[in-house]
Amino acid sequence: MKIRELINQYCSSTEKKGNGITIYTINVLEPIETPELFSYLDFLSEEPHRRIWVSDPYRMIAIEIDGELTVYEHVRMANYRIQLNDLQEKYEEQRETDLTELADVFAFAVDCHKNSMRKSGTPYISHPMDVASILLKENVPLELVFAGLLHDVVEDTDIHIEIILGKYGQQVADYVYAVTEPEKLRNPPTGNKEQTWKERKEHTIQEMVGANREIKLLSCADKLANIRDLISDVRMQGEGFWDKFNAPKQEQEWYYRSMLESFATGTQNIAETRVYCNLKECVEELF
Repeated sequence: MKIRELINQYCSSTEKKGNGITIYTINVLEPIETPELFSYLDFLSEEPHRRIWVSDPYRMIAIEIDGELTVYEHVRMANYRIQLNDLQEKYEEQRETDLTELADVFAFAVDCHKNSMRKSGTPYISHPMDVASILLKENVPLELVFAGLLHDVVEDTDIHIEIILGKYGQQVADYVYAVTEPEKLRNPPTGNKEQTWKERKEHTIQEMVGANREIKLLSCADKLANIRDLISDVRMQGEGFWDKFNAPKQEQEWYYRSMLESFATGTQNIAETRVYCNLKECVEELF
């Protein structure tokens, strides 16, 4: 679409600045494609929340943040270049801050899981690392990547959700809490988690049906990391590797296929995402 068509059809307000800049505010009903004669700045964008385009011919900058598009039209080239520099300084500086925070969360996760091992015998931290890596490739908000590193901390260690809340904020804590099994299910009175396996999995399946998109992405990344490891372990150790689990292979198949159905259900479904498609391929390969 041409930028003028977009402005004419959807512009809700226009503001003219004294320095020669005209600002158009546009309420976008659907995600827009790159307008004609614009270039997408992927190194400054952070999908799905922020997308930025620039046009040298039009001397325009378009910034979409959470569904609202703002178009800056610059009469003078100097103003156009100044704002480009400002954007680069602002968002590249934020990226450095983000990476520093990510390193801090990783160090905390390493400490929490330092005495734990996977069923294959590898250090447990390898799993949350895989989950975080999968989420990074989906261009999700950084808070969700943090939750990927921390998603098993409350369930598998002595760390309480209040610690996550105090260290990393409400959003990260909410994400982690949403994929943590209830206390009464993960710690049954008998102390035997095998007895509550089916009940715990049924609870997770039902929770994912009504979960929002971010929670589904987090849970799906967890399942994808698990099944990739499982495929590798079965190849290396044979079908006997299934004996290490709390439920037999046919029950595991039921669980993974049910999770796929939950992830693809509702208006917040993630059926078009890479993580979902990869999980579906792995389920077909393993079972």
